[in-house]
Amino acid sequence: MRNEKLELTKTDWQRAQTAVFNEYDRFVKQLHVEGVDYTILQARRIVIYQDLIEEWKHNLPTLMTDLEDNTQALTVFADLAKDGQSHLLTRCAKKMEAWPDYIPSQLTIWLELAEDAERE
Repeated sequence: MRNEKLELTKTDWQRAQTAVFNEYDRFVKQLHVEGVDYTILQARRIVIYQDLIEEWKHNLPTLMTDLEDNTQALTVFADLAKDGQSHLLTRCAKKMEAWPDYIPSQLTIWLELAEDAERE
C-alpha cells in the first residue's frame, strides 16, 4: 500500500496548503499566549517552522510538483483525513531538531525529510 501513489487534485493540495498555514498560525498564537520566556525557549522551532512554511507558500502548481512524491509532506493528507487539521510542521520540526546544525534551503529540507520518512 505504501508504494501506491495518491491521486490528489488541485483542491486537495489547496486544502492541505491551507491546513499547513493554519497549523503555523496556531503555533504563532500559542507563542503569544505563552509569552516571551516561552517564545525564547522555542526560538529554534520558530526558525524551523518558518523554513518549512516557505515551501508551502509557492503557488499550487509549483507546490504540487515539488512535494507530490515527498512521503513526509504527503502525511498532511492523513492528518486531514484523521482530524481535519495539519500536524505536519510539528512532526517535521521534531525530526529536524535532531539534525546537526546546518541551514539547508527550503526544498532541501523537504527532500531530507522524505529520506527520513522512507527510512522509517
